Amino acid sequence: MGMSIVSPIISLYATSFGVSLAIASLAITAHAFGRFLADIPAGIAADRIGRRPVMIIGSVLVMVTAFLNASAGNFALYLVYRFLEGVGSGMWMTSRQTLLADILKPEERGRVMGYFQAFMLIGQSAGPVIGGFVAAAWGISAPFYAYTVTGVVCVLLTYFLIFEPKGLVKRKVEGGHLFKLSDVARLLKNQTYAMACLATFVVFFQRSGIRTDMLPIFAANELGMDPAAIGTILGYATITNLLITVPIGYAIDILGRKPVIIWNILIMAAADIGFVYAQDYWGLVLAAVVMGLASGGAGQAPLALATDASYSERRGLSMGVYRLMGDLGSMIGPIALSAVADATDLHTPFWVMDGLLVFSALMVAIFAKEIIKTRFNKGGVTLSQT
Repeated sequence: MGMSIVSPIISLYATSFGVSLAIASLAITAHAFGRFLADIPAGIAADRIGRRPVMIIGSVLVMVTAFLNASAGNFALYLVYRFLEGVGSGMWMTSRQTLLADILKPEERGRVMGYFQAFMLIGQSAGPVIGGFVAAAWGISAPFYAYTVTGVVCVLLTYFLIFEPKGLVKRKVEGGHLFKLSDVARLLKNQTYAMACLATFVVFFQRSGIRTDMLPIFAANELGMDPAAIGTILGYATITNLLITVPIGYAIDILGRKPVIIWNILIMAAADIGFVYAQDYWGLVLAAVVMGLASGGAGQAPLALATDASYSERRGLSMGVYRLMGDLGSMIGPIALSAVADATDLHTPFWVMDGLLVFSALMVAIFAKEIIKTRFNKGGVTLSQT
């Protein structure tokens, strides 16, 4: 919720320093770049000193930089604080994801992550509404103070109510080296893990490149819609995603990770085609609902598969590499698809995205293996809880 409270005013706050819209967008890129740089080091630190300390340090960094952003004296400082805020966010997210991988049994991973994802979506949905009201009532910098308050709550919850799995971190890294590129290479040579990373890269590429960037531009320029209409279209996708999240979690555990990944990525591709052929508001709403249905499984199932496939590896590092792939997709998506649109038209990026989605689905179908036994997959193996 805290991260999304400031989403309505990030670029507006940047323009208050007198910079152009193009330069203002660096405030978003700086945050994503901070997460990108923090993912693997945060995973290594989670293995070395523990998941909980990294979560606490990350949430404290977010809390402090959110407060500093509210009173940034110039745009350069604003970018520095946004970058550090992204670093803190990456630390918290990677160590949190690692902790979840520690405590969830393989056979329950999908459905419990479904509940977890539902709470994330509720926060992401409520945040912009709260941020908009706060900004209207107390000024454009006020959402950063609200973000600071959520950061304080996060620090307190983490410190008092989250505990380290006893003995796990020490057993995993005792006598081992801190980091080697060969560790990452070994992870990515694991075909199933690599295909989970590819899937999350493409899914995040689609989310940032199509949903966040190209879809609003397409709706405004091709169909003449205003920001309010575009916002409600995206709202339909978010609500649908929220409604499907828990059922998809059960499907991941019952049907298996691999089929859920493949079918949801293909449904996401169908949604992109729907956007291209939409003629009016309700056509875009229908495509957004389809995208929302696919987003749940396409986001949750690759994480479950990556966790299954890397059960014998250092969890912090494996989750750091996995998150790195998603953040890389988030960074490249808008830039790549915007370049395609500049070179061609506003329809072509959707077709390019479809090609990437179908390619990733085929790669998962060919190279990924189902790791655990499910009701419909008897060929997997049952992983012991480590």
